[in-house]
Amino acid sequence: MADRDPTEVEEIRKIILSHQAWLKRPSSGKRADLSFRDLSRLNLERVALAGAKLAGCNLTNTRMVRADLTQADLFGADMEAINLSGAMLTGADLRGANLHRAQLTDANLRGADFRAGELLDDTQKTTRGGGVTRLTEAKMERSILAGANFSGCDLTGADLNDADLTGAELTSAVLMGTDFCGATLDGAVFGNTVMDQATLTRTYIPFTLPPDAIVQPNYTAMPVADFLELVASHERWVDSGGGEGARLDLDLVSVAGADLSGRTLAAARLRRCRLPGARLTKASLDMAELSYIDLDESDLSDASLRGVTLRRAYLAHTLFNRADASPTQLAGGRAWPANFDGADFSDADLRDARMGDAIVRGGVFTNTLTDGSGIDVANSGAIAPPPPEERRRQKRFVRPGLVVHTEHGVFPARNWSVGGLCLLAVNQPYRRGQTFQARVVMADRQDVAAVANLVVLHRDEERGQLSVRFHQYGDDLKALLKTAFLEHQKLAG
Repeated sequence: MADRDPTEVEEIRKIILSHQAWLKRPSSGKRADLSFRDLSRLNLERVALAGAKLAGCNLTNTRMVRADLTQADLFGADMEAINLSGAMLTGADLRGANLHRAQLTDANLRGADFRAGELLDDTQKTTRGGGVTRLTEAKMERSILAGANFSGCDLTGADLNDADLTGAELTSAVLMGTDFCGATLDGAVFGNTVMDQATLTRTYIPFTLPPDAIVQPNYTAMPVADFLELVASHERWVDSGGGEGARLDLDLVSVAGADLSGRTLAAARLRRCRLPGARLTKASLDMAELSYIDLDESDLSDASLRGVTLRRAYLAHTLFNRADASPTQLAGGRAWPANFDGADFSDADLRDARMGDAIVRGGVFTNTLTDGSGIDVANSGAIAPPPPEERRRQKRFVRPGLVVHTEHGVFPARNWSVGGLCLLAVNQPYRRGQTFQARVVMADRQDVAAVANLVVLHRDEERGQLSVRFHQYGDDLKALLKTAFLEHQKLAG
């Protein structure tokens, strides 16, 4: 923060303090108006800004862990890479906000508004916000999003593992490469919702959808000849170090059957594109950004894929024989690995590819040939989702507290449902997919206890949390959950 004006920082601090006084007694302070202010990179952990005006505010890379932004006005705010883990944003106005790669893990966004919106900055006579609210590649694991309005919102690549989207509005939302594993979607509204086939296949929706609920992405078809002209311009851009030509940068474009053998596409951007049946033998794709691309039945034999990003790409029936997906070396000696996080390799041939150092967690390897590739499928593949009757799609409760006794320690539950628990479990040895037996006890009633088999769904080492689901329900576990639920109703009044 050495580059920030100390006077400006002190002014912001006084505004926040006055707002906090206003929250306690309106006559003793003033509601904060930080519209269009630059709060980027500040540490505002646990700050109380409920109801504050933050429209058009610059909050990029700001740390707001466990902050209270209940019903805050964040219309058109730039919140790229903000850290709002565990924050309270119930009823917040986030229309037109940029939340690209935002950290919203364990946040409460119940009833938040993510619809489109543009904001006029009167001080600069410019429009702030790009219209569509962006939650692209946002981390929203275990977030509470019940009743939130995502109409028209772009959630491409967002992580919504184990999130609660009960009754959420998803009409016209873009859900390409979005991960809903374990998410609660009861009562969610779909209509003209954009989902690619790979995302739709792996998403469990607990009710029958009407015919027009899901639509395929609207790709723009490009003739092969036109695409090859752009590739040639990109090659000039690479060879000249950016002095000539232009970088290949396309989105939602479809080109079928292109012959790109031996061509240079290093550092190209082809996110959310379709290149089915492409011939990419011996092509250079080093450091290319190809997230969410569809390369069904393509041939990448002997291709150079050093440092490439193919996050959640559809790579079914694709040939990767002898492809080089080893890390690339950046300035300073840092190694940048190839990223195949969540990619679908069904029926692909990866034999003798160099992928031992690549990121392949969550990948789908159904009928995939991996001999000589260096991939450990047993530890890299996606965990098969539990059957519908066991999915953790129920409401979660904090009270009454539950405590889990295991052979490795005693862990309190951060929250629980009739389907599973989120445990505060620091320094525990359990891994995703592992099943273990434990004794579950009500914190305030030691006589109410049950033995349960638990399956690990998610492990968060940074926050010391472990999400587990119940595997099989004995009579004692059913009795415990019933007692806990009735106690919750009493406590909730």
